[in-house]
Amino acid sequence: MEAKQIASHWLNNFAEHVYAGNVDDVVSYFQPDGWLRDILIFTWDNRSLEGHDKIRAYLRDTLTTPNIRDIKLDERPHVGPYLGPVTAAHHGVGFGFTFQTDIAHGRGYIRLTQAQDSGEWRAISVSTEMMDLKGHEEERYELGVYGGHTLAWESVKNSRRDYVEEHPHVLIIGGGQAGLIVAARFKQMNLPAIVLERTARVGDVWRNRYPTLTLHTPRNQHQMLYQPFPSTWPRFTPKDKLADWLEQYAVTQDLVVWNNSQPLPQPKYDPLTKTWHVKVARDGKIVELNPTHIVVATGTLGAPRIPTIEGRDDFKGTIFHNADFHGAKPFEGRKVVVVGAGNTSADICQDLVFHGAASVTMVQRSSSCVVSAASAHVGLDMRFPEGVPAEVADFKNESLPFGMVKKLLSQDEQKVWEDHKDMHEGLRKAGLKLNMGVDGAGLPSLVHQRLGGKWLDVGCSQLIIDGKVKVKQGVEIARLSSDLVHFTDGSTLEADVVILATGYENIRETMRELFGDEVIDKTGPVYGLDEEGEFRSSFRRSGHPGLWFAAGDFVYSRFYSKRLALELKAIQLGLIQA
Repeated sequence: MEAKQIASHWLNNFAEHVYAGNVDDVVSYFQPDGWLRDILIFTWDNRSLEGHDKIRAYLRDTLTTPNIRDIKLDERPHVGPYLGPVTAAHHGVGFGFTFQTDIAHGRGYIRLTQAQDSGEWRAISVSTEMMDLKGHEEERYELGVYGGHTLAWESVKNSRRDYVEEHPHVLIIGGGQAGLIVAARFKQMNLPAIVLERTARVGDVWRNRYPTLTLHTPRNQHQMLYQPFPSTWPRFTPKDKLADWLEQYAVTQDLVVWNNSQPLPQPKYDPLTKTWHVKVARDGKIVELNPTHIVVATGTLGAPRIPTIEGRDDFKGTIFHNADFHGAKPFEGRKVVVVGAGNTSADICQDLVFHGAASVTMVQRSSSCVVSAASAHVGLDMRFPEGVPAEVADFKNESLPFGMVKKLLSQDEQKVWEDHKDMHEGLRKAGLKLNMGVDGAGLPSLVHQRLGGKWLDVGCSQLIIDGKVKVKQGVEIARLSSDLVHFTDGSTLEADVVILATGYENIRETMRELFGDEVIDKTGPVYGLDEEGEFRSSFRRSGHPGLWFAAGDFVYSRFYSKRLALELKAIQLGLIQA
């Protein structure tokens, strides 16, 4: 009751100033270092503003534009007011709220802390987010009875599929988790979409990866939209189980997926009709489509990054990129060098030791952020707890601007070092060089900004400490000879196998081959964070009309697919320009 009273009193007063359009008074309800995160309410974009001056400048020209009204406390389970930790560093009151604008239903989340001088409650963070466009709300479910019990489901399904294939509004490239989640969201938002998947079966993008791959995040974090895992599902999902889950997901969500299909270079965009002309190779036939939008959902990572190595043709052993690694069993008794020191390299090295490689050497060119899986899982379990719907967990997590999260993580840097002291000392003695992410913000900062240079440890660290995996640090491969790897420091290693865990191109660069320079040069950088801590050109405008990138993990696909669908629907309705 105390939390509800505090939340109601604060929200009612805050609302009066919002209704009146009093920017200065609205800003005064924030802590001096407080944050505002806005998604599609005040502008058709994502914005994160820190501190009174930036929030005031943002609201000065936008506060009255949406005509916000009917602000109400949200008392539903998991978002109702509570008193306790509201961030990793703040104790206070957290609560959700709902509101209306002229065109949309909105929602938000607020975290209050007490001012040190006066004890008054002020917001350390406020989020505002478009939930639905009025009259075009996301469909939840249908009755399941068609034509007054006169139509069979098979007929209904086939008729709907025929319509989508004849009138696709969106073409989604990629049938992995991101493409399927986006397609499922679009279906419920009445945005007809075809998914193009180049492999023979949905899920092959996971089936074709190395056999021991298991997701390192708990199952609640990597659920699919609308469809949680059964209670018997493993806590950490093996890649083949995930592949089968994606395959049945496409069926149960009634998605239109074309397998063995891919767009041909180069789609043409018509600025007059605002549509694409795309030729698609489908099972050996050429099909022409004219969608309004193309969404690239082939992942954040593009083509394998393969360095040019002198003497590669002279090497008598085997050399390949980790994209072609299908398990360590063939390398029993062989001397293996793995170039790279990220998550994939650690997994491969662990697999090689288990399958009896004669020697395993990890080549670390710069430094890595290494944290134990157990420590990371504590935080993930707090953010995605059992029993809380993924939609609610996503909403609360994404209500915190990453710029704010990054600052809190940076403040916690020394504690993380201390918590990993024994493991890190052992790794350093073995020759590994360590860092704690961007600005000391740990593994999450590298996930958001680099997608590399880190690993969540599930056993490789101890193998390094025990000397079962050797470390060659601070060098590059200079050249190869018949059975030797020559390094830039003049040293050599005997090797039968060289595995290049050297990462991947950004998807934007890989897409040049498909779309051409003229199109891609109009797009901005994809993924990573802009100056406000928002993802660049991912689930947002890319810079080229009608071309979108859906880059990011399960969480971002679940959450931002709605944001993308809302903007596409607004364009379709003429509320905003393409």
